[in-house]
Amino acid sequence: MSEKLGIGIALAVVVVIIIGIVYVVIPDGDTIDTGDTVEFDGQDYSWDDLAEDLETKTVDGKEGLALSDILNLTAFGDELDDDKNETLFTIIAEDGWQKNVSWNDMMQGILLEENTATYFPHLPGAYKIRDIASINEIDLGALAIVDPNGSWSSSVELTWDGIFNDLNTTQFTSGDITYDGVELVEVLEYAGFTDLANKTYKITAVDGYQKDVGWIDIQNGYLILEDNMSVFPDLTSKYSIKNIIRIEVADL
Repeated sequence: MSEKLGIGIALAVVVVIIIGIVYVVIPDGDTIDTGDTVEFDGQDYSWDDLAEDLETKTVDGKEGLALSDILNLTAFGDELDDDKNETLFTIIAEDGWQKNVSWNDMMQGILLEENTATYFPHLPGAYKIRDIASINEIDLGALAIVDPNGSWSSSVELTWDGIFNDLNTTQFTSGDITYDGVELVEVLEYAGFTDLANKTYKITAVDGYQKDVGWIDIQNGYLILEDNMSVFPDLTSKYSIKNIIRIEVADL
């Protein structure tokens, strides 16, 4: 066999291997492109699939597709028309890193084509998730304690059951109602935050409702398991926030 023929055969083998990597042949002879896709509630979409029907949006100089538009376009569209403000979503990367966000967050965030990454202008670096594998609807039940100006790791997610299993409850009265709750100071310390007297605090519910409280309020505040709720006996009922998903802890 000549040297030229040998080289030709080797090149042909390389081409076949490359084609085999890019495409998977299924029994009926069709081919499936195995390029990067993101799964939305069990259905896979490529960037091209999404960009074909959606306009780009620019946030902080970054151009991408609005995450709320993507959810409306994909499998979530029909399912969540009436109750998106009661829904929590989990974003999972290919390496297993995941974060939970609300519909209110989705309305502010975008999906970037580069690295198939999320960008949320109002959330810390921990929510800038690269190489997204899937976005799914989940039940409420996670509480994130975050530093909004922090780094990739400055976010701790706790389960409500975990908080009440690991920390001591205290009986207290607010108005005419007696509760069993966990002191907010203990929850923040449990999450690893320090120098609490020199911080500001923003509490956010799944529907986007927010309240700011100070250090004095935090010292007198509680979390209760029923309705995943905050109670501040010294403040008005506006601060009794149900379905809390996030407490932001920032420097003064």
